[in-house]
Amino acid sequence: MRLRALLLRLTEDVLIAGFVVMIAMVFGNVVLRYAFSSGIISSEELSRLIFVWLTFGGAFLVAKDGQHLGMTTVVTMLGRNGRWWCRLAVEALSLLCMGMLVVGCWQQGVINIENHQPVTGVPVAVTYLAGLVGGIGIGALNLIALARLLTGRMPDDELVVGAESEELTAFENQQAAEKRS
Repeated sequence: MRLRALLLRLTEDVLIAGFVVMIAMVFGNVVLRYAFSSGIISSEELSRLIFVWLTFGGAFLVAKDGQHLGMTTVVTMLGRNGRWWCRLAVEALSLLCMGMLVVGCWQQGVINIENHQPVTGVPVAVTYLAGLVGGIGIGALNLIALARLLTGRMPDDELVVGAESEELTAFENQQAAEKRS
């Protein structure tokens, strides 16, 4: 359990560092172009690469916490069996999508291993490696959830997964406040 927590913390720290580096490069480039009519040539390529990795890393961390947008209001209205089948469908379909993502990123990585970014010289396959790693990570989460669901080790309160939009939450809070007053 400690190794898992350490790896998750390391993932978060790497994503935070990547975000800081990306912001510094983009901001620095804007300042250099505005003030000195020059810039860091590799800034755009590197920040684009970091952004792709941040996207997939963030998707993994959000999936780990079960906070991707969902239709929790609808699923909550179903009985236990309906919630169970919905969770099964969500995990199975997500696993299918992650499988397609992994296969596609692997194929693109193989195709582009010899192609390099024009300025930095970084292989284009590094971009697709982000999707491969993210797909494997989320797919592993799907497999764990499916195993827990199918063996009956998933409690009822975990059958509804996802987060509603902020607008719906604000609306529901407003409705609850009006009922109380």
